Amino acid sequence: MLRAIIIDDEKKGINSLRLLLEKYADGVKLVAETTDPVEGITLIEDYRPEIVFLDIRMPNLSGFELLERLTYRDFSLIFTTAHQEFAIKAIKNEALDYLLKPIDHLDLLNAIERARKKRASGGMDDYKKLLEQIGPTRSQKISLPGREKVEYVNISDIVRLESDSNYTSVYTLKSEKILVSKTIGDFEDQLCTDEHQFMRVHQSHIINLRYVKKFLKEEGEIVLVNDHQTPLSKNKKEGFMKWLGVK
Repeated sequence: MLRAIIIDDEKKGINSLRLLLEKYADGVKLVAETTDPVEGITLIEDYRPEIVFLDIRMPNLSGFELLERLTYRDFSLIFTTAHQEFAIKAIKNEALDYLLKPIDHLDLLNAIERARKKRASGGMDDYKKLLEQIGPTRSQKISLPGREKVEYVNISDIVRLESDSNYTSVYTLKSEKILVSKTIGDFEDQLCTDEHQFMRVHQSHIINLRYVKKFLKEEGEIVLVNDHQTPLSKNKKEGFMKWLGVK
């Protein structure tokens, strides 16, 4: 019996794949599912499944960023995506499987059979080579100069930044607070780009849009994955609501 986990930010995507597995995939047991890729990391580390169905494009972490954070990688990986994109070529080059949405049950069975044969032969997916192919922008780092030292962190690990006079407090996924001798305006020029997906939502606050959990309309505050509430200023509301896809 192969134990499987599904990680997809759309619930309908999970439901559809679950039904296909239940109907067609004998010998595969779904042990966990989540729409939260951050929770997905914990599920993989805890359950140590034989197969992981992983969406590529997710708002908090992409599938590739999730892979970078894993310590346990002894599973067959099957990407799921609705997009024909450059990443598919890289996946093919590393002989990893992917399923285009809407998923066809025959494609699903073929992917599972390849995963079963790979495990039986002792084969391992080489995620390191895949991540190298996808491109350097995902793992770009940034220097954070402080009073006594300079820290060098992954840009994708930064959740939010908060102005502190002529300094900026940088908060990471590990709940670290790093006081940096740069203004928040300096960080806006560096991070608030299409490439990095940060947004200045207040005079004193920049957030990583990948880590937005929800928006509290009445309070006018943005809730991030660590449950921190960041205020949204009136003059930034239009841009943020446009990003949310809400008028």
